[in-house]
Amino acid sequence: MRLYYYQAEIGIIKEKSLTDLQDKHDRERGLFWIDVEGSEFETEVNKVGKVLNLHPLTIEDTLTPESRPIMDTFPDYLYILARVPPEDWEIGEMDTSQLSLVISGDYLLTFHRKNLPPVEKIAKRITNYPQRYFEGGIDYLSYRILDQLVDNYFPVLDKLEEKIERVEDKVLTEPDEGLLTQITDLRSDLIEIQRATSPQREMVAKLSRPDTPFIDDERKIYFRDIQDDLARISDLLTNYRELIGGARDTYMTVISNRMNEIMQTLTIVATIFIPLTFIAGVYGMNFDFMPELGWEWGYFGALGVMGTTALGMIYYFKKEDWF
Repeated sequence: MRLYYYQAEIGIIKEKSLTDLQDKHDRERGLFWIDVEGSEFETEVNKVGKVLNLHPLTIEDTLTPESRPIMDTFPDYLYILARVPPEDWEIGEMDTSQLSLVISGDYLLTFHRKNLPPVEKIAKRITNYPQRYFEGGIDYLSYRILDQLVDNYFPVLDKLEEKIERVEDKVLTEPDEGLLTQITDLRSDLIEIQRATSPQREMVAKLSRPDTPFIDDERKIYFRDIQDDLARISDLLTNYRELIGGARDTYMTVISNRMNEIMQTLTIVATIFIPLTFIAGVYGMNFDFMPELGWEWGYFGALGVMGTTALGMIYYFKKEDWF
């Protein structure tokens, strides 16, 4: 648990315990930010919830993994649950992390089980430039965290775009089974990002509304900027889904064409052997009286007829451009 207490006259004070911070806050009425992360996550969340009188539903949503992004309004605070993209991942293993924010008039709480780059970047900046972040208000500090969170999606999308372009290049040259697996995994990653960002767009839109509490009217325009970024992400995801869908269709077409070529070749070979099989079958019958059985050159004559027939059919197929 990290605790930052801010007073305009003093700056940042890093308190060592939640009780000390609460006592100082009750006496001096400053602004504070509590960030909870780590192995004792549930214990710390419950501790903070008890001290600050958080609603049981807030605690439940915070402790429930894989929750959908939401925004709930309570009498004393706003509760926001967002999804954070990974910085590094393998194709097909996209897994967003959960970040919960509690926004009140004079404090901000952030809860996350894993180390999250957006939170770490803001924590580092706030240590160096506390006045810039805290004097804008808790709603401005919350905006900076959410803005950093959304900005982290763009490098992920750039990486996905590069991988999609590589897949498109290989579809026509190396359409093997591994490529189809990559296409399926990329589609899965796009769906995961869509599941995370689509409800967040709705959530940020609510933060921009005039009737949303704990967000100053002057700061609502900042949240509309985040909404614009999420709209851009939505457009990019739509384009990428169309590209990956087109790559899959092209892959299936190429594979189908190759199969057709194979079937055409096998059909031609089978067609050539049909008359040869007929000739061999006729002269393989065990009758005592057949006109050519006593002919000295009958064997070579039969082979000659077979060869001439095969060559004639090959010539015809090439003339018709069936090869």
